[in-house]
Amino acid sequence: MDLDQALQEALEALEKAPSRRVQASVQDVGRVLSVGDGIAHVQGLPTVMLHELVAFENGTRGEVLDLDEESVGVAIYGATEGIQAGSTVRRTGETIQVPVGSGLLGRVVDPLGQPVDGERALGTTERREIRQLAPGPLDRQPIREPLLTGIKTIDAATPIGRGQRMLLLGDRNTGKASTAMDAIISQGTEDVNCVYVSIGKKRSTVLNIVDQLDRHDALDHTAIVFSPADAPASVRYLSAITGCTMAEWFAWQGSHSLVVYDDLSRHAHAFRELSLLLRRSPGREAYPGDIFSVHASLMERSFKLDERHGGGSSTALPIIETQRGNITAFIPTNLISMTDGQLYFDAHLYAEGRRPAIDVGQSVSRVGEDAQPGSLREVAAPVRPELSQYEEVKGFTRFGAIIEESTKRQIERGEQLVEIIQQEPREIADLPIQVALLWTHQEDLFEGWPAEAVPEFEDALEDYRDEVPGIAEELQGADEITPELEERLRDWVGASLEAAKPDELRDGERTGQGDKGGEEDVAQGNTEDRA
Repeated sequence: MDLDQALQEALEALEKAPSRRVQASVQDVGRVLSVGDGIAHVQGLPTVMLHELVAFENGTRGEVLDLDEESVGVAIYGATEGIQAGSTVRRTGETIQVPVGSGLLGRVVDPLGQPVDGERALGTTERREIRQLAPGPLDRQPIREPLLTGIKTIDAATPIGRGQRMLLLGDRNTGKASTAMDAIISQGTEDVNCVYVSIGKKRSTVLNIVDQLDRHDALDHTAIVFSPADAPASVRYLSAITGCTMAEWFAWQGSHSLVVYDDLSRHAHAFRELSLLLRRSPGREAYPGDIFSVHASLMERSFKLDERHGGGSSTALPIIETQRGNITAFIPTNLISMTDGQLYFDAHLYAEGRRPAIDVGQSVSRVGEDAQPGSLREVAAPVRPELSQYEEVKGFTRFGAIIEESTKRQIERGEQLVEIIQQEPREIADLPIQVALLWTHQEDLFEGWPAEAVPEFEDALEDYRDEVPGIAEELQGADEITPELEERLRDWVGASLEAAKPDELRDGERTGQGDKGGEEDVAQGNTEDRA
């Protein structure tokens, strides 16, 4: 067989053979240089992007948080066993996504969205990337819709609107988290879904929070994101972003949400620890230079969308712990500058028994009366100035100074007002009760009443609510207190005042009537003598 014939047969055999398609793929693969404290430094991923997920040999995934010329810093989210120097790492082209939706309500999840409450799988399949751009100014609308908390001090003196960012700051154990939980509980009647983000807390603390929410029927509208105190810094840092993502999903669906960050002091500590492990240069108080940007981007994701985008809202209540009342420290001043107001919890007021221990003088809402219902706006306007004046003049009584009757009455009214806004945890006051209390005070109907008798009047308001049918619903939806509505309000308040009147006032009235009767008898006797 000559060479040409052999070549021809070979070509024919190749044509008859089944075709095979060969595909080539190229992957970026790097190697671990060092690993420790939940951080791996990886070499050999020149095209990897910031916040991209990478996969290690053992299946664990990590997030790229630092880019350098020679290596990248990766936060490990999962088991570190099997990850060592020399282990391979490959790109995935993905970013972190967490589950979102109504199926999260009533559940406790970790910052990666995995359930940690030991119950069934999550009832949602929708996922959302955790790092989202905040809506721009043209996609928002001014904050006008009130978010009622059921806390008289807040709703009357420092109101919160839907889409607002209201900072809660104060020393440790002054009632910040308890007040935030009361705000969550009160949303059960307001159609607002809540997300509670617990950062670096003990497990027993979170179990107590779940129990409290469950006992007050608030767990059905609340999701809890939990990162324990012993979790890696990267996981604790991630928890706030995860909670924000879950809360803003409701806003983009045209609904309303409330997210509580408890607390951003621990979040800042976690980010500082994470940055130091990534070998970033420390700045003021050893925090990295971008700590302001981290918290600012988180706060910007609370908003009130315009009607073109559904009109939904996401409201934020970040919590900050101060040291000995120092609100000028680095993290507190950062948060004050990027929020729409703050509630300052005073340790001295807390020690005196004031609940909630909010110092109205150092608290402010930059939305103000725009976020108050019309009926409450009318009666709540004098609250802040009257409390401030009371705090100024009550100091005179401590030194035994001689004071005028007008000053005595001012102090008496101040004590009554303090008792009106006094509120123990889990005692939620709805809008009609708040309006009735403040209207009674405004009309000076408590004259002569001891301050300690005010709570009995509040109980009477609850008992006599049905004596004036429909009054609660009218106050709830009223834009202003009209003369007709005021007459009905006066009937409700009058019946409650009569029922709760202190015994000393009743005795005084009976004594006065008896003296008046005696005087009439004497006058009649004198007339008969003259006759």
